[in-house]
Amino acid sequence: MSASRRKLIIVICVALFASIVSICGVLLARNIMRRQEMEATMAEEMRIEDAYERLNRAFWLTPSPGDTDRTRRGYIPYRDISPEENRFGISSLRYRLLRMYYHRTGITLAYETVVEYFSQEFEPDGSLRLYNNGKHPEIEAFVIWIHEIGNSEVRAFLDNIRDIYGNYVSTHRDAGFVRKSLTALSPQMLDALARAEADPDYVLDLTSLQQQGY
Repeated sequence: MSASRRKLIIVICVALFASIVSICGVLLARNIMRRQEMEATMAEEMRIEDAYERLNRAFWLTPSPGDTDRTRRGYIPYRDISPEENRFGISSLRYRLLRMYYHRTGITLAYETVVEYFSQEFEPDGSLRLYNNGKHPEIEAFVIWIHEIGNSEVRAFLDNIRDIYGNYVSTHRDAGFVRKSLTALSPQMLDALARAEADPDYVLDLTSLQQQGY
C-alpha cells in the first residue's frame, strides 16, 4: 500500500472518529438537557403539590368521599354550606380557626376573604392560584402560622370552644337557651365563644344573641 493511500485511510478514519465523537457529544448533551428538563418539571410539580397540601391542611379541607388522599395535593374549592347545616352560610369549623388566628396573633383574616380566595383555581393571568405566589400575603401568613403552631394546639382550641359551649348550654338551659350544634351557630356566637376562650374574665351571653336572632 502506497504512503499516500495510507495517509488517505488515516484521514478518513480520523474524520469518522471525530464525527462519531461529535454525534455522541450532541446526543449526550441532549440527554442531559432532557433529564434536566424532566427534573425541573418534577420539582415544579412537587412544589405545587406541596403548596396545595399545606394550604388544604391549614384550612382543614378534605377530598370528597371516594377521592384518594392525592386529591388533597390539588385544588379543593370551598363547598357551599346548605341552610340546613348553617343558616348563616358559614363553615363553623373554619370560622373558628380564623377566630383563633385573631385571638392568638391580633391579625384579622376575614371569612369572606378566604371564601373569595378559594372561589377560583386560577389567577386572572391564567397561572395557578397558589397561596405562596406572592399575590395573597394574608392567606400565606395564616398557612405559615397554623403549621408553626401545630395540629395539637389547634385541636386544643377547638376542644376548649366545645367545652365552653357545652358548659354554657348546661347552665343556661333553664334560662331559655335552645341548644344547637356548633356547626349551626352564628358568627356572632362563635365570636363570643372565641373571646371567652381567650379571656377567662369575659362574660359569655349567648342567650341574648339567640333572642336577637343570632
